[in-house]
Parts: sequence; structure tokens; C-alpha cells
Amino acid sequence: MFRAVVLLVVVTSSTSAQSPELRFQWPRGQAMEYRVVQNTKVRETTVDEKGMKPTTAEVATSLTLTKRWSIREVDAAGTATMDLSITQMRQAVTHGDGKATTIDSTNPDDAKQMAAYLNKPVLTLRVDPRGQILEVKEARPGSASRIQSELPFRMVLPEMAVAAGQTWARPFTLTLDPPHGTGERYDATQTFSFKGEKQGLATIRLETSLKNAPATASEKIPLIPMLWSGELVFDIAAGRFHSAQLSAKAELANHQGEGTKFVYESVYTEEAVR
Repeated sequence: MFRAVVLLVVVTSSTSAQSPELRFQWPRGQAMEYRVVQNTKVRETTVDEKGMKPTTAEVATSLTLTKRWSIREVDAAGTATMDLSITQMRQAVTHGDGKATTIDSTNPDDAKQMAAYLNKPVLTLRVDPRGQILEVKEARPGSASRIQSELPFRMVLPEMAVAAGQTWARPFTLTLDPPHGTGERYDATQTFSFKGEKQGLATIRLETSLKNAPATASEKIPLIPMLWSGELVFDIAAGRFHSAQLSAKAELANHQGEGTKFVYESVYTEEAVR
């Protein structure tokens, strides 16, 4: 009997060390809100053809918005039909000379300019309990392909329970729609690694990579903003995406000839507020 009890303790300890099966739980008829903050800097050095003098231009963009996912229905398999709307947004663009342009939905005049998409569904999706998109009903041009590279909740959960250090992957296609491209398609992979669980929150590492990167530096530029890496946090008990800390950055030398340079860095945070 003593040996049986010891064996039971060992098995229980081993099982508890493993993460429970991670699954999204969609609150039917309710809404989930997330606050997004994204700060991006782009610095580009070009060379004057006449004087061969390098010139550097810099643009910094600060974006803050609130996203609302409204769960319309959930089927027997746990797949949810949901609408995405933007309820609040502020964007400031600052150039190297210090001049800034700001648009803010709390400003009545700016809100009128945003009327076409503010507090209105911009996407309708069907998402399964693992976070996989089963169907996209596009409400805005270009958003369907973008949502495949930047998932609605930033992650696909593993098929089975995983222990710390285990990984799983999601292959997908990056499509460059206008104005960033003319429909070029690139095979890409998002790799997820389970780092562990603490106080009911699972931490997952995300890395994005290209399988067939473009040959020239200039062709890589529109892809950089979608090559995110960082950490995602999932609330196990609530069955919902909790937060993200991501970044995308690159430095491309001679992208437009000798002496030119393109530097991009973007930091993205998202956190549940409701």
C-alpha cells in the first residue's frame, strides 16, 4: 500500500508539472476588449544622385487603440463567430524635424474622419478553440490576408497538453496586398514554445520566420512589420488571451545602392481590459 501511495504521488506530481490542455473559451453574447500600444521607428538613409551626399529621414509612429471582439455565437464544437471593432484610437506621426500629426477619436472632428470604421465591425471571423481561423468574412480590403499573419489572438494553441520547453508550429502564407505589394506570396512559419505556467497564466514564446525570403534587401522591407517575435500570455482558467509583448526589427544595408540603409523597429503590447 505504501508503494502504491508513493507511485500515486509521483504520477500526480508528474501530471501537475505538465500544462493542462490550453483551449479558448468564448463568452457567447459578450465582448472581450484589449488595449493595444504600438510604437514604430523607421530611419532611412538615401544618397543624393547629384552630390552623392547621404541623407537620413526618420519617422516615428505611436498608435494606441482599443479592440472589441463581440462573440455572436458559439457552436457545439466550441467554434465562435465574432466581430472585431475599434472603439477608440489615437495615432501620432512625428518626423525628424519634430513636426507631429495626430488623429484622436476623442476629438469630435477626428472621430468624423474615422466614422467609416470606428465602432463598426471591420472583420467577422470564425475561430476554433485553438485560436485557428476557420473562416474570414472581410469587411475591409486587405484585412483578410493580414489577419492570417497576425492572428486575432496572436497564437494557435497546441493540440495536446505540453510541458515546459515543448514547441509547436503554424505554417502560413504571407501575402503582400496593395499598397505594400501586388499579391506576392511568401511561405512563413510561426513557432510557439511553452515556457511554463505561473499563477494560472501560461507564457508562450513566439518566433516568426520566412521559408523563402526575397533575394534583395528592398523586397524584404514590406515583410519586416509582420515578422513578430516575443512573449504571449494565456489565462488558463478563463480560456482567453491575456497579453502580448512583441517586437519586429531589422537593419538592411545598401537596400537602394551603396551607402543606403533602412532601419525598422516596432514594439507592440496588447493586454486584456475586459
